[in-house]
Amino acid sequence: MLLEVGNPGKKIRETCKALGKDYTIRVIDLENVIYRDLGNGYDFEVSNIDNRKKSFEPVLYIWDNRKPHIVETISDIHSVEELKSVLDQSVKKYRLLAES
Repeated sequence: MLLEVGNPGKKIRETCKALGKDYTIRVIDLENVIYRDLGNGYDFEVSNIDNRKKSFEPVLYIWDNRKPHIVETISDIHSVEELKSVLDQSVKKYRLLAES
């Protein structure tokens, strides 16, 4: 039996659009997620958005792809604005880490 992932739903499409052009929707581990590659060995995967729940409870996974593993997980996010703020802060943090 072949598992398929459906087309991205309205909530994930609108969230991705609100985050801006640096973010895309990708299928990772059989789930539609919001994705951003920082181009420095780190990338972001925002999970738990493509669902029918009325609540907004994304989880941000930050990956170090030089030796693939998750370096940070951030949850307890409850709005698109809060997600955007967390992502902006994380971009700054992981750009600085890559430079050091």
